[in-house]
Amino acid sequence: MMYSGSILHLINYFCKHFIFIIFLALPLCIACTDISNNAQSQIDLPNTPEAVSKQWQLYLDNNEIEKVAALSTQKTKVWLQENKELFLNDPQLYKTNFIQMQCSVNQDTAICHFTLQEAGELIEDYFLLKKENGQWLVDLDDETDIPGLEEQFFKEMEKELKLSR
Repeated sequence: MMYSGSILHLINYFCKHFIFIIFLALPLCIACTDISNNAQSQIDLPNTPEAVSKQWQLYLDNNEIEKVAALSTQKTKVWLQENKELFLNDPQLYKTNFIQMQCSVNQDTAICHFTLQEAGELIEDYFLLKKENGQWLVDLDDETDIPGLEEQFFKEMEKELKLSR
């Protein structure tokens, strides 16, 4: 009996210390995971004006608004929020076919002129981008409040949704 009591005492001692070690190590593990996840999300984001523009449009074409927001300035996020229902109520998925894109960078701003083909027509437009905290983001055009999208395409999409209701 004395022998088994010593074993129970050792097990009890080990468990108390093991729990204490886990209790101390858990916040460190969580912090490392958060750092790892933040670094991973930074790695997954494209970070050239051309790549950001194309990825932003791809996400928008697929109504992935949260992903679009990750590549948007605050001004563009507000625009997305205001138009979120319009995008989400459109059941059609679009596929933007960029024919060419030429980006000009001036410090922390960029403009990417592009040509795309839609319904047999060539359309020319542009994306404005700003670099914030080292990440290129699509920014609204102050004149049109549309971030480089073909305004006519946007209005047609809006018109289609109103007709289908």
